[in-house]
Amino acid sequence: MVPDETRNRTMARYILIDNASGYIFGDTADFSGVIAQANGGSPIDAAREMDEAVIGEHGRTYEEVNSLASNETGYHVYRADVGGSDAVVTVWDGQDQDTINAVIASCPLVATIRCISAA
Repeated sequence: MVPDETRNRTMARYILIDNASGYIFGDTADFSGVIAQANGGSPIDAAREMDEAVIGEHGRTYEEVNSLASNETGYHVYRADVGGSDAVVTVWDGQDQDTINAVIASCPLVATIRCISAA
């Protein structure tokens, strides 16, 4: 549980696109701004905390890389709050191609994250 004082802090809004499927895995705005706040709000924090919250994946190692092979598990992380406002609306349908295209066109890519499952 994130403490109340952490919930009130502003953090970066990230949208994660899954490397394998090309679909939007998650939008931190969909979590009322509590994802990644406790740890400073980096793209790696967002990936870790979304994995834990959305799919119950715990114990992965995360590293920022320049690119991913098509068969690697990971995310392309876009910054959705640009210039003090949201570049795109909160994503509810991560498989909608128009939404995916809007994220890629309107939001800067800030990180590519490789996820390595716990052994």
